[in-house]
Amino acid sequence: MKNKSNIKKYLEYLLVCLFGLILLNCLFLALPEFWASMLIGKKTLSISLTFQDVMWIIFLIGIVQIRRKRKEIGLLESYETNTYLPVHFEDIIDDIVLTDIIRSSKRDAKSEMGILPYMILQISLQFRTNYSIALTSDFLSKQIDLFLHGVELRYNSLKYIIWVIPSIGFMGTVYGIGLAVSQLGAGSLDDPQLLIKMAGSLGIAFNTTLVALVLSVILQFLTQHYEAREEKVLNNFSKYIMDNLINKLVEKR
Repeated sequence: MKNKSNIKKYLEYLLVCLFGLILLNCLFLALPEFWASMLIGKKTLSISLTFQDVMWIIFLIGIVQIRRKRKEIGLLESYETNTYLPVHFEDIIDDIVLTDIIRSSKRDAKSEMGILPYMILQISLQFRTNYSIALTSDFLSKQIDLFLHGVELRYNSLKYIIWVIPSIGFMGTVYGIGLAVSQLGAGSLDDPQLLIKMAGSLGIAFNTTLVALVLSVILQFLTQHYEAREEKVLNNFSKYIMDNLINKLVEKR
């Protein structure tokens, strides 16, 4: 099942990158020559890849990953509407109520994004083991720290993409400057075409950096937005459990 999921994911990446790059090339080539040269580094549609093409491919992979994160967060937030715990101020949780909570949360705890029912189930079982509110509260803190660390790890690939795009842009800058210098060394100062060739090479240098910075800023904004949104959901889970489970437990004397 996991292998099929990975194949489906990589196929989605391939299709998005292929059709997305073709669409972007057609779109940008319809713009004035200045914008086409800046955004895709070419003036006609061709199969040869420019630095900008590579950056757009990586950018599209990042967009696909962000789309997946958005879907996962939506599933995560959907559990906030479930009433696993008693929410009235006067409610208390004894053994009978705790058994009902364990039973209701266990159904959803196996779901991949069922973090809230999983946390409730584990905390309920932890309390049933030691009947200590202090130890159970400490267990909740460790649990939420673990899940928050997991959020950070899940965004590592996106953060790597955000780093890779400017790196490729700087490679294009070095290439363009190197090409301009080599043209200057190989040409003659009396050649009227020399300045035109050098300007084109320097255009590659500056355009790749500009496009790279714009794309990385867009991905950085989206990544931070969804990472913060996911962390907020987990913090809401923690508050919900603290207010409606731990604070209502009854210790056995």
